[in-house]
Amino acid sequence: MYNNTLYDQHIHSTLSYDSVQENTIPNIIDTAAGLGLAGIAVTDHFDPLWPDEDDLSYLDIAAYERALTEAEQLINGRIRFAKGIELGFIPGEALEICEKTLSSYPYDFVIGSVHYSQAAPIEHPLFLEGRSLKDIVEEYYTLILDSIKDFTNYDVLGHINCIDRYTEGLPAPDLFMPYVEEIMRVAISDGKGIEINTSAFRYGLADRGTPTQPILDLYKELGGEIVTIGSDAHQPEHIGTFIKEGEEMLLASGIRYLTVFSERRPEFIRL
Repeated sequence: MYNNTLYDQHIHSTLSYDSVQENTIPNIIDTAAGLGLAGIAVTDHFDPLWPDEDDLSYLDIAAYERALTEAEQLINGRIRFAKGIELGFIPGEALEICEKTLSSYPYDFVIGSVHYSQAAPIEHPLFLEGRSLKDIVEEYYTLILDSIKDFTNYDVLGHINCIDRYTEGLPAPDLFMPYVEEIMRVAISDGKGIEINTSAFRYGLADRGTPTQPILDLYKELGGEIVTIGSDAHQPEHIGTFIKEGEEMLLASGIRYLTVFSERRPEFIRL
C-alpha cells in the first residue's frame, strides 16, 4: 500500500518542451506507482507568448488534454491522479490566453509561475546580464504581483522565488521580502496557495530553496494554509524526489497539513 502523504504535484511529461522523451504520462504513472506515491499531478508548461523565438516553449493543448484524459483510464486504483497545468504568468494578453485555455477543459490543479518577461526567459542573458541584482529582483517579483492582481484562476504560485537560481549571489532579504509579503497577502486574500518545489534540493541549492524556510514561515504567519509539494521532475528518475524534505519544511513552519487538489478544490491531508 502506498504512503498516504507522499504526493508529487509538479511533474512535466514529454509534452513539455524541456522534458526527456521517456517521460510520457503512462511512464510517469508507472514510475510514481512503483515508488509507492499516494498521488501525482502532471503539470506541463503552458507559456503563451514565449519571448525567445530560438527556444520555443510550445504546448499542443489539444494533444495534452487528450493525453490527460487517456491517462485517467490507466490508473486502475494504483495512484491518485490530477490533471494539472503550469501556466506561465505575464501580465496582459498572455493571461487572457490562459483564461481561455482553462475554460475549455476540466483541470484538477493549476500552478501559476513566472518563467519569462516580455523580453526574455528569466534565466536568459537578456534578462540577467548588465543589470543590477536590484533591477532583476524587482522586475521578477513585479511580474508575479501584477499578474495575480489581474488573474485569479490558479490554485498555487509555483517556485515563488526561483529567480534566486539564476542570479549571481542571493539578494538580501530586505530587497525581496517586501515584494514576497505583498504577493502572499494578495494570494491569501484570494484563497490561493504556494508550492514547495523540491527541485532546489536536487540541484544542491538548499540555500536557494523554493521557497526558503523564512518565506514559508512568512506565508504561515500571514494566515496562509494551502501548500502543495512537487518535484518539478522532467525525467523519470526525478519523480517523487525530496518530497519528505518538503514535508519537513511544512512541519517546521507549523503547517500540519499537505494540500492536494481535485476538480480545483483543495483537500487537506494531515502529516
